[in-house]
Amino acid sequence: MSSIEQLLKDLDESNIELSKTLFAIRSALTVYGVVGLNASKIEVGNRFFGFVQGQQVDLIAVGFSKIFEKERKYRLNSIQSILQFVEKNNINPTNSRAVSDYLARWNVEKRKSWALDLRVLLDNQYKKHKKNILRIKEVRDTQIAHSQAGTPKKDLPSIAVFEELLKIACEFHDFVNSAFLNTSSRPILTDTQVQISLVKLFREIGLSDVITTFPD
Repeated sequence: MSSIEQLLKDLDESNIELSKTLFAIRSALTVYGVVGLNASKIEVGNRFFGFVQGQQVDLIAVGFSKIFEKERKYRLNSIQSILQFVEKNNINPTNSRAVSDYLARWNVEKRKSWALDLRVLLDNQYKKHKKNILRIKEVRDTQIAHSQAGTPKKDLPSIAVFEELLKIACEFHDFVNSAFLNTSSRPILTDTQVQISLVKLFREIGLSDVITTFPD
């Protein structure tokens, strides 16, 4: 295996791991939302579903902490670490159209270097959402991964914020697949597998007219 083949293999493995985290977040957001929307109608197993809904919050916080974590000592399967891996190893895209489409989708004007454009885009996205990203990390560190005594409990961002962050991460994952790996991504952002299964389960325990979307 050539060095470039090994680099692309490593990049692919990291992007696959990123996709697993993204799907876990998508699933947790779905369960949290659908259970909450139908909570008042659940009679059979209501305490169980309440427990399950509560656990999704931890999964969401841990997941987002993973995908926005910055690399320090070890290479990670996070957005920033994947970008650093591409930059450090001078991996060039094989699909230039995918690069231009990705940058255009976020209204980034092309400069001389696609790598600089990409770095600017991701740095700007991080800066824009830094407050919420750090808030998630703080909750993960002090309330979920550890139970830090004497620390005031803080709330996590809203579902709308989570959905926006998930969109950013999914689009980066899609970009890496199409620009460097010549492969298509599964539609994580719009995946309904977990939702369909949960709705079927609710109907089995007697719920009719299961609500799956928040009102506008």
